[in-house]
Amino acid sequence: MQPVSFLNGIPALMVSRERLIAIGDLHVGIEEKYSGSGIAFPNAAKRTGAEIASLCAQNKAEGLVLLGDVKHGLGNVTHAELAELRGFFHELRDVRIMIARGNHDAYLDRMLEHMGIKAAVHREILLSEVALMHGNSMPSDEAVMKKYIVCGHAHMAAQVNGIDRKAWLVAPVGSGMKEHYQGYNKKIRLVVAPAFNRLIVGSRMGPQTEGHIPLLNNRLFDFSGAKAYDLYGSELSGPAGAV
Repeated sequence: MQPVSFLNGIPALMVSRERLIAIGDLHVGIEEKYSGSGIAFPNAAKRTGAEIASLCAQNKAEGLVLLGDVKHGLGNVTHAELAELRGFFHELRDVRIMIARGNHDAYLDRMLEHMGIKAAVHREILLSEVALMHGNSMPSDEAVMKKYIVCGHAHMAAQVNGIDRKAWLVAPVGSGMKEHYQGYNKKIRLVVAPAFNRLIVGSRMGPQTEGHIPLLNNRLFDFSGAKAYDLYGSELSGPAGAV
C-alpha cells in the first residue's frame, strides 16, 4: 500500500495508514474579492464544506488535514469572511480536523476557538510515514525522515491542451537536502497539492515554481527531476518545468 494516493478527479489525497484526507489552500473568504466586482458566489464556502464532508464519508476517512491557507485574508478577518468560515466549518462539524498553518492563517486558532470549533492548528503534522505542512517554511528534522512530505502553498497547475488545469507535482530529493539536515530519508518524495478551492485554478508550473516553495528553492527537492500529474493520476508529458 502506498503511503499516499490521489483521489480520482479531485484535488485531494488520502494518507493511507491513518485514513486521513488532505487538501490544500481553501482560501475561504476569497468570494469577497469577487463581490467587489459584482460577481457573487453565495454560500460558496458552505457548499465547499459540505462537499468535503461528503468526500470524507464516501472514502471512510478517519479525519481531515487542511494544508494551510484555510482563510484568504492576510490580516484581521472581515465580517463577511468570518461568516464564510462559520458556514464552512459548520458543514464539517462531524469531521475530525487538523490544520497545518499557512501564511494566510494569522489568528486562525483564536478565531476557531472563538467560534467553538475544535481543530488544532500546527506548524506541521507528523504521521507514521508522512509529514504534512503548508509549504512556506522549511520542514523539521523529523519531517525529512518520513517517506513523503505533502504541502500546498503554490497552487499547482499545468497547461493541458492549451488550458490551465489543477495538477499535482511530485519531486525527488535534491542536492540541497544534505546541506540543511544531518539525517534524512534519501528516498523521500515531495508532493505539492493543487488548491482545492474551485475559484482558484493555480499557477502554471515553470521556472518560477521553484521560487514559490522553500523546499524547492533551497534544493531540498529536485524540481528538474519532478513529475506532474493531472487530477486523475495520469503523468503529464515532459518534465515538470515544461509541461
